[in-house]
Amino acid sequence: MSKQQWAIRAEGVSKKFGLTLRQSMRYGLRDVARKLLGQSSQSGVLREGEFWAVNDVGFELRSGEALGIMGVNGCGKTTLLRVLNGVYAPDAGRIQIRGRVGALIAAGAGFAPMLSGRENVYVNGALLGLTTKEIDDLMDEIIAFSELGHFIDLPVKNYSTGMYVRLGFAIAALSRPDVLLMDEVLAVGDLNFQKKCFDHILQLKRQGTAIILVSHSPGAIWSVCDRGLLMDHGHAVLDDSAENVIRAYDDQNSRNAASAGIQFDKAVDAHQGTTAAESGLKAEYGHSQGGTGDVVCQDVKLYCVSAAEQKTEFEFGESILISAEIEVKHPQENLLLRFTVDAVHYRFIASIDSYEQGLQLPHVSPGFYNLQVRLRAPNFRPGAYTLNVGITRKEVGVHLFYRFAAARFIVKHPANSFLYSDNNAVMHIQSDFEFTAVSDELSNARNLADQTRWVESQ
Repeated sequence: MSKQQWAIRAEGVSKKFGLTLRQSMRYGLRDVARKLLGQSSQSGVLREGEFWAVNDVGFELRSGEALGIMGVNGCGKTTLLRVLNGVYAPDAGRIQIRGRVGALIAAGAGFAPMLSGRENVYVNGALLGLTTKEIDDLMDEIIAFSELGHFIDLPVKNYSTGMYVRLGFAIAALSRPDVLLMDEVLAVGDLNFQKKCFDHILQLKRQGTAIILVSHSPGAIWSVCDRGLLMDHGHAVLDDSAENVIRAYDDQNSRNAASAGIQFDKAVDAHQGTTAAESGLKAEYGHSQGGTGDVVCQDVKLYCVSAAEQKTEFEFGESILISAEIEVKHPQENLLLRFTVDAVHYRFIASIDSYEQGLQLPHVSPGFYNLQVRLRAPNFRPGAYTLNVGITRKEVGVHLFYRFAAARFIVKHPANSFLYSDNNAVMHIQSDFEFTAVSDELSNARNLADQTRWVESQ
C-alpha cells in the first residue's frame, strides 16, 4: 500500500449519549421502531437529555502516518476511538478505513474471562480477520512478545492488568494491521515492555501502518506521532503538528488548574469567612490567610512589565510586575515583605524577599503604600503557578500578615522552542550541551587511570 494513500478518512463524525440509562434505552427503542416502520431515525438530532460526546470531527490519515489525540478527561477521545473501531455507530458523519484494524482501547476489552489466554488469541485473531493457520503461525511470537510464558493457558479472569495489556498489545500489533488504534493503556507496563512496545509501534509505522494514539503523555505523542488532534468538549479544536498540539494541551491543562485553584480559594474563603480586605485576621496558622493584623496586604495584581497591562497569562520568559496595596496600621521597624511561588506539584519553589533584594525598611509609618516588584525574565517552565504573600519583621518570628494564593498566573509554552520534558519540572535552565566522541585509546587511558585511583584509595 502506498504511503500517499489514505488509510482512515473521517467526515463530520458525531456521537451522542443520553445522560441516563433510561433515556438512552427509550430513545434507542424509538429509533429502532422508526427504522422498522421505514421512517428516518432522529439519531442525528440532539434531543432533550442528550449530549454530544463527539461533535463534527473530521480528519484524514495516510498509511505510515501516526496521529496523536490529546485532551482533558471527558473530551471525547476514547469515544472517537471506539467509533473508529466500530464499537459505536456514529450518529452523524462517515468513516472510511482501508485494511485490517488492530485496536487496543481498554485493558481486557474483548477478552472472554473464562477462556485461557491462548483461546482468547484465537477468538481475537478471528475477529481481526486472521485464519486459524495465520494465528497458529503467530502464536509463538505473541506468547514471546507478551512474556506470559506458561500463563498463556491460564483463564484470563486471573490475569493482572499488566498481563491483560501485554496480551492485548501483542494480538493487536503482531497481527500486522493496516490501521492500529491505541488508547493510553501501555502506561501500566514496566519500562522494558513499554520500550519494546514503542519499538514495535515505530516498526509498524515504517512498514506503512497508520496509527492513532490516544494519550495524556506529551513524550509518547511526540515520539510516535507526526500530527496531533486536540479535542475539547467533543470538538476537534486543533489539527496541527504534534508539537503545536502538545503546547496547546499543556496550556489548556494550566488554565484548568488555575481555574480549579480559583474555585478552591473561593470555597475556602466562604467556609472560613475570610476575605483579603477583612480586618479580623486569623491569629493562628492553618488558614488561607492570617497574621497579627498590624500590616495588611489588601490586593495583589500581576502586570506585564512592557505594556503595564494586568494579566494572568504570561509568555515564556516574559517579565512580570507584582503590584500590591499595603496598609500599615501601626509603626513598624525593619519590615520584611516576601512572596513565594508554588507550582502545581510543589510548594515554595521560589522566594522573593525584600531584604535579600536590597530594600531596607528600617522605619515605616502608618498609612497606605503601593509595593511593586519586577521579576526580570523569570525562568519558570510552562505551567500554572500560585503567588503567596507574607509580611513580617526582622525581630519578630511571626507573620504580621500572610495570604496563600494571593494571585495565580500561567506561563505559556514558547512558540519558537519545544519544551516537552517531565511535567513536574518547574524551572527552565538555559545551558550549553557538548557531545563529542572519545577515541578508544583515550577512553582506555581514562578507565585505567580511574581504576588506579580507586585501588590506591582502598
